[in-house]
Amino acid sequence: MKQNIRSIASLAISVLLLGATIAVGAGAVSAERYDDFSQPTLEPTVQGVNVVSPGETERLEIAVQNRHEGTTETDQRIDGIAQVVQSHRVNLGAASAVTADVESGDAPLTVRTGTQSLGTIDAGSSGRASLTVEVDENAAPGTYRVPVEMQYEYVRGITVDSNDYILHRNEETVTKYLTIRVEESVRLGIANATSEGLYEGADGTVTVTVRNDGSETARNAELTMLESAHLRPRSEGVSIGRLEPGERATATFQTGTKDVDVAGDYPARFRLSYENENGNPEESAVRTGAVPITGGPAFAYEAETEDLYVDSIGAVTVTVTNTGDRTARDARAVLEPIEPFSLLSSRASLGTLEPGESATARFKLEATDRTVPQEYPLTLSVVHDDDHANPVESEPQSVGVTVEPEREFAVVETTDLTAGSTETVDVTVRNVGGGTLRNAEVRINANSPFETDDDTAYVGDLEPGETATVSYTVSTDAAATPKTYAVDATIKHDNAFGETVVTDVESAPVTVTPSESRLPLVGGVALIVIIVLAVGVVYRSRLRSRLR
Repeated sequence: MKQNIRSIASLAISVLLLGATIAVGAGAVSAERYDDFSQPTLEPTVQGVNVVSPGETERLEIAVQNRHEGTTETDQRIDGIAQVVQSHRVNLGAASAVTADVESGDAPLTVRTGTQSLGTIDAGSSGRASLTVEVDENAAPGTYRVPVEMQYEYVRGITVDSNDYILHRNEETVTKYLTIRVEESVRLGIANATSEGLYEGADGTVTVTVRNDGSETARNAELTMLESAHLRPRSEGVSIGRLEPGERATATFQTGTKDVDVAGDYPARFRLSYENENGNPEESAVRTGAVPITGGPAFAYEAETEDLYVDSIGAVTVTVTNTGDRTARDARAVLEPIEPFSLLSSRASLGTLEPGESATARFKLEATDRTVPQEYPLTLSVVHDDDHANPVESEPQSVGVTVEPEREFAVVETTDLTAGSTETVDVTVRNVGGGTLRNAEVRINANSPFETDDDTAYVGDLEPGETATVSYTVSTDAAATPKTYAVDATIKHDNAFGETVVTDVESAPVTVTPSESRLPLVGGVALIVIIVLAVGVVYRSRLRSRLR
């Protein structure tokens, strides 16, 4: 009995589909049989747009459909066949182990995709593949047939007896064709790309000359620079109007940079938007040009300290040299905060630094009384303006500065004072610190038993290790006990910024001695009494003599 059937899709397993004929078992020929008198019909088509342009590389999506409508012959007893089909998941009408190999044929293009495997394609279903083609630059517009060679396997028949079954398979190779159309188009080409003021961290300009390498005129064209790994366009698209085939146009874009480690050529991406001859909007493929990025300003630092010591306000003078190949406009040195310093100034202008030129920056900072005298790192950077007045900051660098011990002096000699006297006391001081005491004034604080209206004496500059003697007029209480007293002394001096600084208090030992020898008060009174008595005796004697 003959009948026409449409095979129903089922799960395909390629293991059952290997080989032209697979025999399982060793029994006699089955009384049940299935024969398929037609093979799967595979038809390839391009999905979506099948239009390509000269000089472009295009990716096309391909569908391969199995249009199998099998003619079968079977006997009336199909129980054994059904059992084989079900138990072994035989997919009748399916094409298995399908491969597709696309060749260019007579089409003006090169196929960049190799042989592709599509697996099993059930009857009425499709397999998918992708195809990359590179169209010749001088490809003539037209419609082309591109050959596709496909290989596959399918089940030709099944024979079943009471004990065994046999699967009959065929291998087939067929050639079908895809239709691809080549149309006139605009093709963007990069003729030249240059830059100005473009270096790491800076905004500059990129000037690109493009060319229409296609066969169609670009109308109302606009060129756009796209962001890339190292270049960030700041400008919108630039209108270049009408661009005929072979014609050139130039556009300039403000551009920033990022992650540029060394100078060199870096890729920049461009795309052309335009209207075709029908007034419909189109876009070209993205094209890449090489843009040079140069080295920017670079900086070297040398630092010197001035009056920077423990518990003081001092200065750090930094000499900055532009060691790069570009001018640093409106350069500013920036000092970052760091312990144990308190920054009283953190920015200083350097002006414009040409390559090889140097300038100095002076910073005011305070070292606390808890600072340990030693060398400390200061972190510096330089900020300058690029060609578009945007700030560009250099990589921070460290320079070493030394904090000296606190300024100190010692009282090395004083003169003695006499109780009850007003005298000149001489005080000799020595600078025992590590720096000069500028415009130094030595001041004493006279407490009881001393008094003075003259407590300050000017010394001038006192170099390290140098001594100076100053004098004061001091009155000593007459009742002062002869001994050594401590008179507080300090030195007031100027720091590097002309500000007044006062040292810690030092003690000046002053010894009080007794007054010079005089009659004691009791002896003087007794002498007066004796004199009075003597005068009285003489007076009485003379009075008695007259009465006689």
